[in-house]
Amino acid sequence: MANRAAGPAKKTEPPRTVATQTRFDEATYAKGKVLAAIYDESFNATLVRALKNEIKRYEDRHGKLPNQIDPEEPVTLLKQAKI
Repeated sequence: MANRAAGPAKKTEPPRTVATQTRFDEATYAKGKVLAAIYDESFNATLVRALKNEIKRYEDRHGKLPNQIDPEEPVTLLKQAKI
């Protein structure tokens, strides 16, 4: 049996939440609210799920997106992502 050093388990912190504001045309907003009601979740949860699904779809096709955009080079990064 291998000897393991006993110690406190590492505590992982949950991802930080970012508050932002979005703008929609009225029809898109209304349909989003209907979807949220259908899925029995908040409008915010519907948006988060839709964005995560789009990120997964993109990454499945094109590879991983960076986690952070360098404010000094946003255009270069987007060109590399081949959107």
